[in-house]
Amino acid sequence: MSTDTPEFWNEMWADIEDCGSGSDAILADQIEHLTPGRALDMGCGTGGNAIWLAKQGWQVTAVDHSEVAIEKGKRLAAEEEVNVEFILAAASTYRPMGHYHLTTSFYIQMFPQERINMLAQMSKALAPGGTLLFVSHDKSGPPIGWTEEDLLSLTTPEEIVAELPDLQIERAFVLDDDQSGGHASHMRQAGAISETHSAHDSHGASSTVVRAVRP
Repeated sequence: MSTDTPEFWNEMWADIEDCGSGSDAILADQIEHLTPGRALDMGCGTGGNAIWLAKQGWQVTAVDHSEVAIEKGKRLAAEEEVNVEFILAAASTYRPMGHYHLTTSFYIQMFPQERINMLAQMSKALAPGGTLLFVSHDKSGPPIGWTEEDLLSLTTPEEIVAELPDLQIERAFVLDDDQSGGHASHMRQAGAISETHSAHDSHGASSTVVRAVRP
């Protein structure tokens, strides 16, 4: 996948002058009930979510294969005066050390088998009672302009649930970007509680959202 290479993302992040350190709204919505502990963010980009977690009291490890993104993330974390352990590595092959109370991945583009490998490591890294939160572009509403190869990274809640056999699913749903107001509403559930959700950073497309815990 052309968008799953360090070279692609190095060039992209280099062209973005102001990355900011804000988090995705879905993250705050889905983990507000959790007590801060150790967190792992896979495919962190410039660390917006990781930095936000650190500001909430989490001890964060953030992984990405773009050297440019990692360096920008370190700079942003320093500006925000928080500690985040940034690691330069591919999320599909990284092997976490120790156990975490939260593992997350947001809008990472990779082939299905690479995603399965990553989710297995995210699941394995969870401490008992730990939470996994996965968010990606959904097949029901892909971003405009994506190539056929890019579309291979699209997901559904049902697919992600099936790829997490060792975890207990708490939420599995699709968020649809409401063009009239930027809000997202529940469309479909997969073994989850039906509910309405607020605005999120879906990049103008529908999102798969799955939250699961290790028993």
